[in-house]
Amino acid sequence: MKNIWKMVEKSKTTYITLISIVLVFIMPILFNLFHLGRTNRIIWLFFIINILFAGFIGWFSRKYGLSFYNLVIFPVVFVISVFVKYGRYGYFLAGIYLVLSILIYFLFEDEQK
Repeated sequence: MKNIWKMVEKSKTTYITLISIVLVFIMPILFNLFHLGRTNRIIWLFFIINILFAGFIGWFSRKYGLSFYNLVIFPVVFVISVFVKYGRYGYFLAGIYLVLSILIYFLFEDEQK
């Protein structure tokens, strides 16, 4: 188990993937466990928390010089989740997350030079 965790610690892409999985698959389950309704899930999780995370991914990828494909991880995981259990609006949200990540990624471009 320690060897697996050491491999995870070395890869920032793995951090992004694991946090994406937690936000997309585990957080909605927690919202249901605490009897928070669908409206709360949509507002808090899909619009506030996920949008902040999408912006964070853009900043994080630029700061650590990660490749551009890291911006796609979260929206792809979200689309998989939407395909399994949510409505069509989720596909549009995935697009918004991707666009926001790209904008933040390029916003911090001049800072690196």
